[in-house]
Amino acid sequence: MIKKAKSSTLLSIFKRKGGEGEFTKIVNTKVYDKFSDMLSVTLRDDEKGLILCYLGFSKWTFLTNQRLFYKRDSIAGIIDNNNIKKVSLAIDDEFRFGVKDKKEFTRLLLKEKEGKNHLLLLESGEPFEGFYQVLHFISIQRNG
Repeated sequence: MIKKAKSSTLLSIFKRKGGEGEFTKIVNTKVYDKFSDMLSVTLRDDEKGLILCYLGFSKWTFLTNQRLFYKRDSIAGIIDNNNIKKVSLAIDDEFRFGVKDKKEFTRLLLKEKEGKNHLLLLESGEPFEGFYQVLHFISIQRNG
């Protein structure tokens, strides 16, 4: 049986392992109202926004208690949290862009159970680390 992490647990991990930044915020009514039109995301009745990294109109990542939405230039994706198999640092991409210090990393590679890969762009530093730890926790919960 798949374990379902509570929203409060995920937010606690985000705060403890990283935290908010200039572009990454824990979602509350004020944050959601400000960005909902730009995200063009429709939430389910029982879905709650948790963390938003908004780097611009065409670069954002939005985690809810059920799904992960992202936009990276012309690429957009929606991944069910239950389908997240593995999350790892996109080291090859970071090195290709000349980033060598982990504190400056902005890219995560997410792998779905069906094998499809997704590259996420995030805010560097504590927001990156917090987002990474939350997604890693979700993948562990889903995969035993």
